[in-house]
Amino acid sequence: MTSFAGPPADAIRNKPITNELRNVLDAAATAAGVDTIRITSGGQDALGHGTRRTGSTRHDLGRAADVQCLVNGQALTFTDAAASPGILRFVTAAAAAGATGIGAGVGYMGNRTIHVGFGTSVDDHTRLTWGAGGRSATAPQWLRDAAQDGWDGGGIVPPGPAAAAVHPGRYAVIARDGLKLRGGPGTNFDPERTLPAGTELSVVAVSNVDPAWVRVDVEGDGLLDGYVFAAFLAEVEAAPA
Repeated sequence: MTSFAGPPADAIRNKPITNELRNVLDAAATAAGVDTIRITSGGQDALGHGTRRTGSTRHDLGRAADVQCLVNGQALTFTDAAASPGILRFVTAAAAAGATGIGAGVGYMGNRTIHVGFGTSVDDHTRLTWGAGGRSATAPQWLRDAAQDGWDGGGIVPPGPAAAAVHPGRYAVIARDGLKLRGGPGTNFDPERTLPAGTELSVVAVSNVDPAWVRVDVEGDGLLDGYVFAAFLAEVEAAPA
């Protein structure tokens, strides 16, 4: 189970986050193998209903948080050019679990803090990523790609670790809007095509570069077709003999 730390009592945004956001962060942490979510900036008073607030309305009433992902007590890091597999899995799973606003960048909040939350109000469901200056144009490409992969997955995050239970066998795509087949194990590889929901395929092996991705045979001819993100697969039960 994911542990949560913070926000600090002396932070301007020191109020609790919503249960909805906590569930998103928990699902993302589980998928990424993160054991602790450190909240550096949490909820704040709603605009016009208190003075303990700063910046935009995204953090109002705990609907957003600035977080760090810890594994064995160490925060995962990233650059503007690339991110570790754990960070990529976290962002993809957060987007898949329902987060609609995700921001990161060395020039935004440093190399280990990520904004995760929803819109500027309860009626704002715009999906958006951003980087330095809070601008979409400065969002790192890895952040855009990882978030888009989650949104393309239709908001489905299977329970439990994303790839821990995946083994060679028959699986079906459970992403509502389809699942991208890529040339390599990560969002930095270009998509070759989108596999529609319900597509059955064979998982041949778990990637030894990033175990959240698996090599698959889509055509059933024993040849490898590419890689998919394992969190959006469900094992197909064998037909009774």
